[in-house]
Amino acid sequence: MWDKIVNELSGRGVGVLLGALLGTMVTWIIALRRRLRERREIQAGDARDSVVINLHLIESEARPDGTRYPVSVRIRSLGQNQLRRVVPNGHLADVLKDRAERVTPRHTLISMEGAEGSFLLETLTNFVCDRVANEPFDHDLYVMAPCCEPAALSAHQPITILLVQVDDLPLFEHWPVCRGVHVEHGSDGCRILTLMEMAARFRQEQEAIAKLRADGKRTTHVETMYVLDLALDHRTADIPLKPVPWGRYEASLKQMGLE
Repeated sequence: MWDKIVNELSGRGVGVLLGALLGTMVTWIIALRRRLRERREIQAGDARDSVVINLHLIESEARPDGTRYPVSVRIRSLGQNQLRRVVPNGHLADVLKDRAERVTPRHTLISMEGAEGSFLLETLTNFVCDRVANEPFDHDLYVMAPCCEPAALSAHQPITILLVQVDDLPLFEHWPVCRGVHVEHGSDGCRILTLMEMAARFRQEQEAIAKLRADGKRTTHVETMYVLDLALDHRTADIPLKPVPWGRYEASLKQMGLE
Protein backbone atom coordinates (compact mmCIF):
# COMPACT_ATOMS: atom_id res chain seq x y z
CA MET A 1 0.00 0.00 0.00
CA TRP A 2 2.75 2.46 0.98
CA ASP A 3 4.80 1.59 -2.09
CA LYS A 4 1.78 2.30 -4.31
CA ILE A 5 1.33 5.74 -2.76
CA VAL A 6 5.05 6.53 -3.16
CA ASN A 7 4.98 5.46 -6.80
CA GLU A 8 1.87 7.56 -7.48
CA LEU A 9 3.38 10.64 -5.88
CA SER A 10 6.66 10.08 -7.69
CA GLY A 11 4.89 10.02 -11.05
CA ARG A 12 2.93 13.17 -10.27
CA GLY A 13 6.06 14.83 -8.88
CA VAL A 14 7.88 14.34 -12.15
CA GLY A 15 4.94 15.86 -14.04
CA VAL A 16 4.79 18.83 -11.68
CA LEU A 17 8.55 19.33 -11.97
CA LEU A 18 8.45 19.16 -15.76
CA GLY A 19 5.50 21.60 -15.82
CA ALA A 20 7.38 24.02 -13.57
CA LEU A 21 10.50 23.81 -15.72
CA LEU A 22 8.49 24.34 -18.90
CA GLY A 23 6.67 27.32 -17.40
CA THR A 24 9.97 28.84 -16.28
CA MET A 25 11.49 28.40 -19.74
CA VAL A 26 8.48 29.97 -21.47
CA THR A 27 8.52 32.91 -19.05
CA TRP A 28 12.27 33.38 -19.59
CA ILE A 29 11.89 33.30 -23.38
CA ILE A 30 9.06 35.86 -23.28
CA ALA A 31 11.08 38.14 -20.98
CA LEU A 32 14.16 37.78 -23.20
CA ARG A 33 12.18 38.66 -26.34
CA ARG A 34 10.69 41.67 -24.56
CA ARG A 35 14.15 42.88 -23.52
CA LEU A 36 15.49 42.41 -27.06
CA ARG A 37 12.55 44.37 -28.46
CA GLU A 38 13.11 47.16 -25.92
CA ARG A 39 16.81 47.20 -26.81
CA ARG A 40 16.01 47.55 -30.52
CA GLU A 41 13.56 50.37 -29.74
CA ILE A 42 16.19 52.24 -27.72
CA GLN A 43 18.76 51.84 -30.47
CA ALA A 44 16.23 53.22 -32.96
CA GLY A 45 15.28 56.09 -30.62
CA ASP A 46 11.72 54.77 -30.25
CA ALA A 47 10.46 55.94 -26.84
CA ARG A 48 6.73 55.79 -27.57
CA ASP A 49 6.14 53.74 -24.43
CA SER A 50 6.64 56.95 -22.43
CA VAL A 51 4.78 60.28 -22.31
CA VAL A 52 6.55 63.57 -21.56
CA ILE A 53 5.23 67.11 -21.00
CA ASN A 54 7.10 69.97 -22.69
CA LEU A 55 6.46 73.63 -21.90
CA HIS A 56 7.53 76.04 -24.66
CA LEU A 57 8.72 79.45 -23.51
CA ILE A 58 8.65 81.94 -26.36
CA GLU A 59 10.61 85.19 -26.47
CA SER A 60 9.32 87.70 -29.00
CA GLU A 61 9.96 91.24 -30.18
CA ALA A 62 7.74 93.86 -31.77
CA ARG A 63 8.15 95.43 -35.21
CA PRO A 64 7.59 99.17 -35.76
CA ASP A 65 4.00 98.42 -36.78
CA GLY A 66 3.39 96.69 -33.46
CA THR A 67 3.21 93.10 -34.75
CA ARG A 68 5.22 90.52 -32.85
CA TYR A 69 7.61 87.90 -34.19
CA PRO A 70 9.33 85.01 -32.35
CA VAL A 71 12.97 85.38 -31.39
CA SER A 72 13.65 82.21 -29.43
CA VAL A 73 12.09 79.04 -28.07
CA ARG A 74 13.16 77.39 -24.83
CA ILE A 75 11.77 73.92 -24.06
CA ARG A 76 11.30 72.81 -20.45
CA SER A 77 10.20 69.33 -19.34
CA LEU A 78 7.42 69.23 -16.74
CA GLY A 79 7.27 65.47 -16.21
CA GLN A 80 7.34 61.99 -17.69
CA ASN A 81 5.62 58.67 -17.08
CA GLN A 82 5.01 55.32 -18.72
CA LEU A 83 2.29 55.28 -21.36
CA ARG A 84 0.30 52.63 -19.48
CA ARG A 85 0.30 54.77 -16.34
CA VAL A 86 -0.71 57.92 -18.17
CA VAL A 87 -3.48 56.11 -20.09
CA PRO A 88 -4.71 53.30 -17.79
CA ASN A 89 -7.27 52.05 -20.30
CA GLY A 90 -5.38 49.43 -22.29
CA HIS A 91 -7.37 49.96 -25.47
CA LEU A 92 -6.83 53.73 -25.46
CA ALA A 93 -3.12 53.28 -24.69
CA ASP A 94 -2.77 51.03 -27.75
CA VAL A 95 -4.71 53.55 -29.84
CA LEU A 96 -2.41 56.39 -28.75
CA LYS A 97 0.75 54.40 -29.48
CA ASP A 98 -0.59 53.26 -32.84
CA ARG A 99 -1.45 56.83 -33.83
CA ALA A 100 1.96 58.01 -32.62
CA GLU A 101 3.61 55.48 -34.95
CA ARG A 102 1.69 56.90 -37.93
CA VAL A 103 3.06 60.45 -37.74
CA THR A 104 5.20 61.81 -40.57
CA PRO A 105 7.82 64.58 -40.81
CA ARG A 106 5.14 66.75 -42.42
CA HIS A 107 2.45 65.91 -39.85
CA THR A 108 4.00 65.33 -36.42
CA LEU A 109 0.86 66.01 -34.37
CA ILE A 110 -0.79 62.79 -33.19
CA SER A 111 -4.34 62.45 -34.50
CA MET A 112 -6.98 63.12 -31.85
CA GLU A 113 -9.94 62.62 -34.15
CA GLY A 114 -13.14 60.79 -33.20
CA ALA A 115 -14.49 59.57 -29.89
CA GLU A 116 -11.25 57.82 -28.96
CA GLY A 117 -9.31 61.02 -29.60
CA SER A 118 -11.65 62.96 -27.30
CA PHE A 119 -11.17 60.39 -24.54
CA LEU A 120 -7.41 60.57 -25.01
CA LEU A 121 -7.43 64.36 -24.77
CA GLU A 122 -9.39 64.16 -21.51
CA THR A 123 -6.92 61.61 -20.13
CA LEU A 124 -3.87 63.64 -21.18
CA THR A 125 -5.45 66.77 -19.69
CA ASN A 126 -5.79 64.99 -16.34
CA PHE A 127 -2.14 63.89 -16.54
CA VAL A 128 -0.97 67.45 -17.24
CA CYS A 129 -3.11 69.00 -14.51
CA ASP A 130 -2.02 66.35 -12.01
CA ARG A 131 1.62 67.31 -12.65
CA VAL A 132 1.39 71.10 -12.75
CA ALA A 133 -1.78 72.09 -10.87
CA ASN A 134 -1.74 74.37 -7.82
CA GLU A 135 1.58 76.05 -8.62
CA PRO A 136 2.05 79.58 -7.19
CA PHE A 137 2.49 81.32 -10.55
CA ASP A 138 0.36 83.57 -12.74
CA HIS A 139 -2.40 81.83 -14.67
CA ASP A 140 -2.59 81.91 -18.44
CA LEU A 141 -4.20 79.98 -21.28
CA TYR A 142 -2.17 77.25 -22.98
CA VAL A 143 -2.85 75.13 -26.03
CA MET A 144 -2.27 71.42 -25.37
CA ALA A 145 -1.65 68.91 -28.16
CA PRO A 146 0.26 65.59 -28.36
CA CYS A 147 2.96 65.02 -30.95
CA CYS A 148 5.70 62.55 -31.84
CA GLU A 149 8.53 63.71 -34.08
CA PRO A 150 9.57 60.66 -36.16
CA ALA A 151 13.10 59.36 -36.73
CA ALA A 152 13.54 61.56 -39.82
CA LEU A 153 13.40 64.60 -37.52
CA SER A 154 14.46 63.43 -34.07
CA ALA A 155 16.86 60.89 -32.60
CA HIS A 156 14.56 60.45 -29.59
CA GLN A 157 10.85 59.82 -30.20
CA PRO A 158 8.63 59.84 -27.10
CA ILE A 159 4.99 60.84 -27.10
CA THR A 160 5.20 64.53 -26.20
CA ILE A 161 2.44 66.72 -24.80
CA LEU A 162 3.03 70.24 -26.11
CA LEU A 163 2.10 73.27 -24.02
CA VAL A 164 2.24 76.72 -25.66
CA GLN A 165 0.61 79.97 -24.59
CA VAL A 166 -2.41 80.76 -26.75
CA ASP A 167 -1.08 84.27 -27.51
CA ASP A 168 2.30 82.90 -28.64
CA LEU A 169 1.13 80.14 -30.97
CA PRO A 170 0.13 82.44 -33.91
CA LEU A 171 3.76 83.63 -34.07
CA PHE A 172 4.64 80.33 -35.78
CA GLU A 173 2.38 80.55 -38.81
CA HIS A 174 4.99 81.78 -41.30
CA TRP A 175 8.18 79.94 -42.27
CA PRO A 176 10.40 82.96 -43.15
CA VAL A 177 9.91 84.23 -39.59
CA CYS A 178 10.27 80.82 -37.94
CA ARG A 179 13.49 80.11 -39.82
CA GLY A 180 15.31 82.74 -37.79
CA VAL A 181 14.15 81.54 -34.37
CA HIS A 182 17.00 80.68 -31.97
CA VAL A 183 17.06 77.61 -29.71
CA GLU A 184 19.16 76.14 -26.92
CA HIS A 185 19.91 72.89 -28.78
CA GLY A 186 20.21 72.29 -32.50
CA SER A 187 17.93 69.27 -32.21
CA ASP A 188 15.09 71.62 -31.15
CA GLY A 189 14.68 72.63 -34.77
CA CYS A 190 12.19 69.83 -35.35
CA ARG A 191 9.99 71.37 -32.66
CA ILE A 192 9.84 74.63 -34.61
CA LEU A 193 8.35 72.66 -37.50
CA THR A 194 5.86 71.02 -35.14
CA LEU A 195 4.85 74.40 -33.70
CA MET A 196 4.21 75.63 -37.24
CA GLU A 197 1.85 72.73 -37.91
CA MET A 198 0.21 73.21 -34.52
CA ALA A 199 -0.35 76.95 -35.14
CA ALA A 200 -1.96 76.42 -38.53
CA ARG A 201 -4.16 73.57 -37.36
CA PHE A 202 -5.25 75.38 -34.18
CA ARG A 203 -6.35 78.45 -36.16
CA GLN A 204 -8.31 76.33 -38.64
CA GLU A 205 -9.89 74.33 -35.84
CA GLN A 206 -10.96 77.38 -33.86
CA GLU A 207 -12.49 78.92 -36.98
CA ALA A 208 -14.42 75.71 -37.68
CA ILE A 209 -15.68 75.53 -34.08
CA ALA A 210 -16.77 79.17 -34.13
CA LYS A 211 -18.72 78.58 -37.35
CA LEU A 212 -20.44 75.48 -35.97
CA ARG A 213 -21.48 77.34 -32.84
CA ALA A 214 -22.70 80.31 -34.85
CA ASP A 215 -24.85 77.91 -36.90
CA GLY A 216 -26.21 76.31 -33.73
CA LYS A 217 -24.51 72.98 -34.44
CA ARG A 218 -22.73 70.62 -32.05
CA THR A 219 -18.94 70.59 -31.78
CA THR A 220 -18.62 67.07 -30.38
CA HIS A 221 -15.27 65.46 -31.28
CA VAL A 222 -14.22 68.52 -33.31
CA GLU A 223 -11.52 69.67 -30.89
CA THR A 224 -8.18 67.93 -31.36
CA MET A 225 -6.38 70.39 -29.07
CA TYR A 226 -7.48 71.69 -25.69
CA VAL A 227 -7.05 75.16 -24.21
CA LEU A 228 -6.09 74.84 -20.54
CA ASP A 229 -5.98 77.39 -17.72
CA LEU A 230 -2.61 76.68 -16.06
CA ALA A 231 -0.18 78.40 -13.70
CA LEU A 232 3.31 77.61 -14.96
CA ASP A 233 6.80 78.80 -14.08
CA HIS A 234 8.39 80.91 -16.85
CA ARG A 235 11.70 81.48 -15.08
CA THR A 236 14.76 80.17 -16.92
CA ALA A 237 18.51 80.17 -16.56
CA ASP A 238 20.49 82.22 -19.09
CA ILE A 239 21.44 79.30 -21.34
CA PRO A 240 23.10 80.50 -24.58
CA LEU A 241 20.91 80.45 -27.69
CA LYS A 242 21.93 79.66 -31.27
CA PRO A 243 20.39 79.43 -34.74
CA VAL A 244 18.84 76.14 -35.83
CA PRO A 245 21.17 74.14 -38.12
CA TRP A 246 18.48 73.73 -40.76
CA GLY A 247 20.85 71.80 -43.00
CA ARG A 248 20.23 68.66 -40.98
CA TYR A 249 16.51 68.93 -41.84
CA GLU A 250 17.05 69.60 -45.55
CA ALA A 251 15.16 66.53 -46.80
CA SER A 252 12.15 67.21 -44.55
CA LEU A 253 12.08 70.90 -45.47
CA LYS A 254 11.97 70.02 -49.17
CA GLN A 255 9.23 67.46 -48.52
CA MET A 256 7.20 70.12 -46.72
CA GLY A 257 7.74 72.61 -49.53
CA LEU A 258 9.48 75.10 -47.27
CA GLU A 259 12.83 75.18 -49.08
